[in-house]
Amino acid sequence: MADGVVHAAIGADGVARIALDDAATRNGLTTALSEGLSDALATAVARPEARVVLLSGRPDFFSSGATRELLDELLDGAREARDIGLPALLLGCPLPVVAAVQGAAVGGGLALALSCDVTVAAEERRYGFNFMDLGFTPGMGCTRLVVDAVGAAFAAEMMLTGKLYKGRELSGRGLFAHVVPEAEVLAQAEEIAARIADKPRGAVELLKESLALPRRLAWAEAISREHLMHRRCFEDPATRARIAERFGAGRDE
Repeated sequence: MADGVVHAAIGADGVARIALDDAATRNGLTTALSEGLSDALATAVARPEARVVLLSGRPDFFSSGATRELLDELLDGAREARDIGLPALLLGCPLPVVAAVQGAAVGGGLALALSCDVTVAAEERRYGFNFMDLGFTPGMGCTRLVVDAVGAAFAAEMMLTGKLYKGRELSGRGLFAHVVPEAEVLAQAEEIAARIADKPRGAVELLKESLALPRRLAWAEAISREHLMHRRCFEDPATRARIAERFGAGRDE
């Protein structure tokens, strides 16, 4: 099936392939993308032949994170960052999610990739958490998920500096399962998904639930603290000015 900016198909091999494809926002976290991903995951879970999800993005961007429109809503109080529940959606998906992160992933876009069970990234592309560059603290559970993935010291460097790293710089750090040349990302992810799809669905679901539980609990704990930090940041007029000055800077590949 195809639905707007999210395309999905479930193959006879048991792999539910979901592709994020919003060129206009570079797969930004819009309502359309969030709802499309949610619907596609629900459809995959409802199909008994599906045993694993393969999530991919565009060749240039897996996801660029928050759009300017979303940031304006957060600044105006029309939305709260804790309501952006895509990580919980992926962590709570009964099926394992393998991410083919062929393009760049920034801010909330990288949080999206980090919430998958197995992630394959590209050596040449850039990845990082740019929240602090925009003047506000990280969200979407990053303050715990990143620490659990790479350790406290490197997590602090990633989030405090807002640096965007080439994939090869992150190889072996624990953020991604594999970092390979860009041209090999999708094939590597397909191979992993195929191996998972060969297993009985009941056993796959049980193991996914067990493996994801610690991260789900950590995410929920982080969100409550992040919410309080965000309220202070978004109430500060300097945050609005910094977003206006810096949004989009340094993200082009």
